[in-house]
Amino acid sequence: MIAIFADSYKHILPRLTPNQTPPDGYYAENLTAVITTVCDQYDDLLTAEESQFAVSALALSESGLRLLARLLARTKSYIRLDSLSYADVDNISTALTELSNARLISTDVDGECTEILGLLTIAELKTLFVHRELGGRKSELIEGIQSLFDDVAIRNRVVAQYPWLQVTATELFKLFCLLFFGNSTQKIDEFVIRDLGVTRFEAYEMDPAFRFFENRRAVDRYLELNELSERVETLGKTVSEQDAKAIYSAIETREKDRVLELRRSRILNELGRNLERTKKHEMALMCYRSSTAHPSRERTMRIQKKEGRTDEVEHVRQEILETPRSYGERSFALRFGKSKSVQSEIRVRKDSAPVGDSHRIESYAVHRLMTEGCQAWHLENLLPNGLFALAYWQWLYAAVRGAFVNPFQATPLDLYWPEFFDVRRDCCVDPLIQSSELKDRVLSTAEEKRGISNHLVAWSILTPKLLTTVLNAMTTEDLVGLLRIVTEDLRQFRAGFPDLTVVDENGQIAFIEIKGPGDQLRPNQRLWIERLMQANFNVYVWKFS
Repeated sequence: MIAIFADSYKHILPRLTPNQTPPDGYYAENLTAVITTVCDQYDDLLTAEESQFAVSALALSESGLRLLARLLARTKSYIRLDSLSYADVDNISTALTELSNARLISTDVDGECTEILGLLTIAELKTLFVHRELGGRKSELIEGIQSLFDDVAIRNRVVAQYPWLQVTATELFKLFCLLFFGNSTQKIDEFVIRDLGVTRFEAYEMDPAFRFFENRRAVDRYLELNELSERVETLGKTVSEQDAKAIYSAIETREKDRVLELRRSRILNELGRNLERTKKHEMALMCYRSSTAHPSRERTMRIQKKEGRTDEVEHVRQEILETPRSYGERSFALRFGKSKSVQSEIRVRKDSAPVGDSHRIESYAVHRLMTEGCQAWHLENLLPNGLFALAYWQWLYAAVRGAFVNPFQATPLDLYWPEFFDVRRDCCVDPLIQSSELKDRVLSTAEEKRGISNHLVAWSILTPKLLTTVLNAMTTEDLVGLLRIVTEDLRQFRAGFPDLTVVDENGQIAFIEIKGPGDQLRPNQRLWIERLMQANFNVYVWKFS
């Protein structure tokens, strides 16, 4: 079970030393850990082919398992035999035969010619395929070879000089990694990063009875949604009505699983936005209406207003106000279409600077403030996100069912879910209630946890000196007010915070949004400024020409 694995694995494996070879069998132990953990948790969900992969891998000899682990860690499934050299694999040839007999690799003269040719250098390609029409960059050279030679000739010529193998178990192993990590982005090299000390993780509990995927349908649907997301991204604004209808029909129905539903809705939002950009408004509206994720209703109102559908705009506005999905969505509904804008209330400082891009403008602004006797940092969202994490550290790593599903998580899975706070109230004390201890809590947590991986905390930026300076410039009421804004909607307020955090010569704190020529406030920036003003912070926009 994962809980047992998480507690014991850190003691089984030795820590690695940079620039030194890992202990013999290190990668094989990592592979075994992934396979056995998945089999313990998901044995009833695996297909016959997936189960056979696990059985075959675990039945290998030590050398065979070590070689398989190395091959699966490679980024490509086609590998040249002359590139195989591992000190901890006794006999490469014997191990290859074992893997081939177990059908985990294939040495047949087959495969995609583009990938096979990609295994060779430019010099090797030119030596192997001599022709006056061939030349140029490697991609052009490969394209030329494929236009002059058929696939069989290419394979035969390459294998005679540079034989290769194909790791046929690659896709099966990707499925095991998905089940182990609970996502398709983390890979088995997470073990190496952790054991090198590059990344340290908080000690947290995992419920061995909890499964991220409840059934096989959830696994298959997750993979389908991944493919659809990639397709929408690839098509972009070139998406045709036919493509859009096909994608929409595949994700039209809402999902009961909240993770799948969020992914489905985000795909619909992206598809709708691409359609909106190409003036296919009715199809865009269809996507937004089916989505349950922000900003689908916001985009719906914008399209309806463009088309003069006033009654429909007001209908969606009332729907949002009655059942807002986020603080930002409610704020948008309240102000959209109103003649009076919060922009007129925002303090603006105008200036000129001998610089061009926005990053240089921000650096210039910091320099100007320092010459005026201020301390200034370009922190943006690192400040509110970091302060929230340090104040609510206990909440982030509370023993909540399903929050942690693998030993390599920097934050809980449900961090941005609506029920994040509700499911923790019985086991955690709100630090804002004990406000007199809040500053000490932030500083002591930073000292105790410094270096532990957390996506909300940039340790290299939030140094002890910076944290102390910023907190000294805030009253306790200021800090409580700032954190209350963040906790109103963690997803909404994770972005849009003013660029600069400033402490003036009198020790007073201020926040400044920097804007270059023609640059306008984005909705999330306007929302942050609005809320900071309501919390009585000194905040303004500094516009440069």
